[in-house]
Amino acid sequence: MELPERKIYTVSELTARIRELLEKEYPSVWVQGEISNFKPAPSGHNYFTLKDDSSQIRCVMFKTQSRFLKFRPEDGLNIIAWGQLSVYSPRGEYQLILDTMEPMGLGSLMLAFEQLKKRLQAEGLFDQSRKKPLPVFPRRIGLVTSPRGAAVRDMIRIIRRRFPGMHILISPSSVQGDKAPDEIVTALERLCKAGDVDAVIIGRGGGSVEDLWAFNEERVVRAVAVCPLPIVSAVGHETDFTLTDFAADLRASTPSAAAEVLVPDQHELASGIGHLNARIKNSVLSLLRRYAETVNETIKRLYDPRRQIQERRMGLDDLTIRLGRAMERRLNVLKRDAETTGGRLRPEHLRKMAAIYKEDCSNLRARLERIILSTMQQAEVSAKNLSSRLDALSPLAVLARGYSITIRPDSGDVITDAGSVEKGDELQVRLFRGRLSCRVVEKQNSDHNP
Repeated sequence: MELPERKIYTVSELTARIRELLEKEYPSVWVQGEISNFKPAPSGHNYFTLKDDSSQIRCVMFKTQSRFLKFRPEDGLNIIAWGQLSVYSPRGEYQLILDTMEPMGLGSLMLAFEQLKKRLQAEGLFDQSRKKPLPVFPRRIGLVTSPRGAAVRDMIRIIRRRFPGMHILISPSSVQGDKAPDEIVTALERLCKAGDVDAVIIGRGGGSVEDLWAFNEERVVRAVAVCPLPIVSAVGHETDFTLTDFAADLRASTPSAAAEVLVPDQHELASGIGHLNARIKNSVLSLLRRYAETVNETIKRLYDPRRQIQERRMGLDDLTIRLGRAMERRLNVLKRDAETTGGRLRPEHLRKMAAIYKEDCSNLRARLERIILSTMQQAEVSAKNLSSRLDALSPLAVLARGYSITIRPDSGDVITDAGSVEKGDELQVRLFRGRLSCRVVEKQNSDHNP
């Protein structure tokens, strides 16, 4: 048996041949599966794996195609993808090069809506604390909408009907299509720079989800959220919801409803002012009547001023009389005191008092001399007693009876035992009068106490 002629391929040649066959056999293919290991590259390309219960295939969607996606791919999302089957030569792996994909079950626009809503809500763009209050009496209203749509005509008509003198500033923009998001952001910035706009209505009439999608774009939602002016969102009909509705300070079901919410009714205001004016007038008249009644009652209770003056004069006369009597009594007292003091100052009285004081001084001096003499005598007796007791206890009294004290001259220790000295020791003997220096010639110990 002869072997067929051998055709030897290099790895690159074989890989290129396989890629050629695959691209020729599957130039366009729809694939259904679950996204796994989704990795967006810094270049803008998206790499991931499509898998089912038993198989998987690598996929790539380049930046050019990825920018047209309305939703954000993520792991676990079931999709239907369309693309071309090819081979990645460096690794020898076959892969899908995708042109488009869409989520299964939920449409791509609704998925993108929910994804962006969840992300912006997590950032706090829809928090109630960010909402600004609407002006009660706006002077100028800004409209961000299409200048040729029915919505702008309805809003202008309602604003003119409710408040004919209201200033309206229209900042035109597209409200659908690819250019609409950038034009809406620019129109909103234009109103913010105007400087005298009190509030803004942004919106359009009804339409499909695709028609309203410009108001779900992230740049539009963020522009509405950070706008310093109060914004009323009025996109579509009552059943239509966009992300702009959540970012705005207030949502209105329709553009006409937005105009009615934001602009007060001049006729109702006039009627209310008239009603308040009548209430104020009645309240002021009622208050004046009560004050008049109070004044009349007060006047009735007031005394006649002339009578009050007479009563004050009578009181003054009474005080004058009482003051004169009090002064007279005080003068009499002072006079008696002066007479008493003058009597005490007479010479006879003074000489008598001097004699009495002199005799008292003599008696006090004699008593003092007796006390001093007695005290000195008692002190002298006490001193003699203490001296006698001190002499009896003094060592000198013992020496006077013939005793002596023997001490060591070097240390001053008193010798009380013969055993504490040796022959030849120099000792000193103190007598009642004088001292003796001695040397021990002989000693005699005694074992019993004297």
